[in-house]
Amino acid sequence: MIFNKIYRKFFDVFRMLKSKLRILHLKVQYPNMKIIIGANTYIGKNCSIVCVDGGDLTLNNVSISDGTYIVCQNKAKIEMSNCFLGRNCVVVSLSSIVIKDNCEIAEMVVIRDQDHRYDLSDTPIKQQGYNSASILINENVWIGAKATVLKGVEIGKNSVVGAHSVVNKSFEQSAIIVGIPAKKIN
Repeated sequence: MIFNKIYRKFFDVFRMLKSKLRILHLKVQYPNMKIIIGANTYIGKNCSIVCVDGGDLTLNNVSISDGTYIVCQNKAKIEMSNCFLGRNCVVVSLSSIVIKDNCEIAEMVVIRDQDHRYDLSDTPIKQQGYNSASILINENVWIGAKATVLKGVEIGKNSVVGAHSVVNKSFEQSAIIVGIPAKKIN
């Protein structure tokens, strides 16, 4: 019994040390970018965090689970505070993504503030660029597994987004949101 407690404590300390090394690696890898990572932030293994071309990344007391992919580029902003991101989430910003306090984001959630343009018929889609609009996820929002939040969305505080939902419009506070496309059900 006592051995189990010592064993768990040792690996908890080792896990936190590895997270601190990942944070240090980020700061060294992107020395000219605005990256602020609070002391209580945890970054799991196999995460890919990219901050380039004037990106502004702020992580304050955030727990980022294994395999998560975060990209902040082209003078975009990603700001997260006091929240949890589950395994294998994707957060990509070309404009602005703000996730406020006490949000719980389950595994494999996708949050993207941009999509591809496709209106120029004589130009390949990959060369047409992007349309982007800010995303704001207010306080105390729970986003279920494999949900997707798209550009231009604001989710009001105390809301719940059901698993596999696609949120393509804004919702006021205390909403329960489900479906493809997401609709308020309460």
